Amino acid sequence: MEIQNTLGFKLPERTSAPAGSILLNPKEVSSWVGALPMANVGETSRQVFKTIVEFNRLDIPNINRIKVAELFRRPINYISENLHKYYYDVPFPLSAKNRKIAVLNRELYTELALAYKIFIENMISGSSGKFDRKLLIIAIHRVIRFLSMVSYHSAIVYDPIPQTVWKEIHLLYAYAEQNNIHTLPIKDGKNDETVSSIENLYKQALLFSICSPYRMRQREIDYLRTSLDDWNKLTTLEIPNENSLTPCQFVARLTTDSPPIHGALEEKELSQHCRVLNTQKLVQSLRETFDNLPPEQRGSQISPTSKQPSAHLLRQLIQVLSSAPKREFVRTKLNFELKIAVGITATHALLTPNIAVEETLEDTSSDIELEWIDQPDGTRLNKSLYTLSEQKLTLDGFDESIQETIVASSYDEPGFGQMGIPTWASSMTEHSFETFACKTINESAGGYCINWQGFNAPKIKIGEVIGIQSATNRNQFGIGISRWMKNTPGQGLQLGMEMVSPNASAVEVDLLNSENHSGVPQKGLLLPELKSSERPASMILPTLPFKVDDVVMLKSGTTKRKAKLIRLLETTGAFAHFQFNYLNLLPGETDKQKNSDDDDFDNIWTML
Repeated sequence: MEIQNTLGFKLPERTSAPAGSILLNPKEVSSWVGALPMANVGETSRQVFKTIVEFNRLDIPNINRIKVAELFRRPINYISENLHKYYYDVPFPLSAKNRKIAVLNRELYTELALAYKIFIENMISGSSGKFDRKLLIIAIHRVIRFLSMVSYHSAIVYDPIPQTVWKEIHLLYAYAEQNNIHTLPIKDGKNDETVSSIENLYKQALLFSICSPYRMRQREIDYLRTSLDDWNKLTTLEIPNENSLTPCQFVARLTTDSPPIHGALEEKELSQHCRVLNTQKLVQSLRETFDNLPPEQRGSQISPTSKQPSAHLLRQLIQVLSSAPKREFVRTKLNFELKIAVGITATHALLTPNIAVEETLEDTSSDIELEWIDQPDGTRLNKSLYTLSEQKLTLDGFDESIQETIVASSYDEPGFGQMGIPTWASSMTEHSFETFACKTINESAGGYCINWQGFNAPKIKIGEVIGIQSATNRNQFGIGISRWMKNTPGQGLQLGMEMVSPNASAVEVDLLNSENHSGVPQKGLLLPELKSSERPASMILPTLPFKVDDVVMLKSGTTKRKAKLIRLLETTGAFAHFQFNYLNLLPGETDKQKNSDDDDFDNIWTML
């Protein structure tokens, strides 16, 4: 049962703590934390999760509550870092077990934020006795930080942000600003010299949402999160005035449960309950970073050790932070079947059906035991939060928007072969790639929204090449790019796809003038010129080892032609899209492709 309180928080009903409970004594909790089997992440996560759920449902003296809550921070951060690898830098949809782990990680931070919310409510309502302004400021700071972590752990697996998260973040910032405590510097802990304010954390939360993480690959989302501490210093948060909003201003309504939106999309009149985030200086800084990127940093993706973003990500951030999102085409709700292939290799193989393709299946097993999640007894997860049905694991006791329906997979399910390997994957070693049938949710002239689910659904990331099989010719494929993902409870994984070409040809591509020349041709896709949309003929290649000015040999059947890569049109972690010129024209052919001196993208800034 949840109860509504002074600030509007939804807090669980609490009962008296049993006599002798260690949760009543911070010193005993400190000893318990010190004795946790940290080398066994599975057992540590079980104990910590079970204990903090119990802690938040007991009546604890308020000063002891915040002391114990602070003690939970270190083990939860440690557990989170170790659980993160189960679903980080991986294609989607996740396996059933990895999905449960992602939910567990998010719920750890939900419960940690809840501990501080209870303290804040008791302090403001007066039920705690003595009012301690310093501890109240620290508690508000902690709640915004941990609710931001809930937002991050939702976005990293493309789940919607749970209901009330934005409402509570707005509410706490408004309270802090009203009491003039929002700019006070606060340390993250006794042994942590990191200092930030409530306003800093609030601006970081706004920025994270504004940057559209659901359109990013996971490494890009991670880079975004780690950059927010520096980026928020280049933004300003203001009360709206009578002046019209600029393209770099975003509106947050403090009385709603909604994220910030671009000023151009705001239909209601701005009031004193709104705040305007200005990103103009941040956009200028990102443009300078883009202009100063060395050639070797204009790679396809964020490397784990790189402190610089890719040119692709910078362009995306500059656009979203300085212009209103526009829909170029009208969506039409249509449900029909598409047969598709994921990736350059699969599409290439289906365009050349006589060639068998061998793939090595990746071993995704892990060394950390988290079997307690699946156990039917009370040591699994807290029974008030989790229930296990015949085929689905669901979260109970939460609003509908954060209900998780997790399909439990087993080796005996339809669509799975030996050792639990999906049939679409295991068949690759023996036959050519096969298409995957999926249903559209809606379509436009620019692409589709697809329902991506089923036991045979191939794995996919943001920025992947998708081949769409023609309904009339099984050897003809259009080419699309996955642009966004969102896992909607009850509907499964939804995928947004942009169409870039109605057809393509399979080619073998060999470098002719590079030290990286291996003598092994790479698979590529040749896209024809589209005069109607003024798109030149282009080529989709693997991200490595190709670059602008490379001379390549294209082989299609028995035909060989030299070409020069003259411009990088787009690059993600999955492919590089080049404009090119043929160097040996066929008899009677004229090359209409022109070399470009605009490889630095300076000509697009006025369009953003």
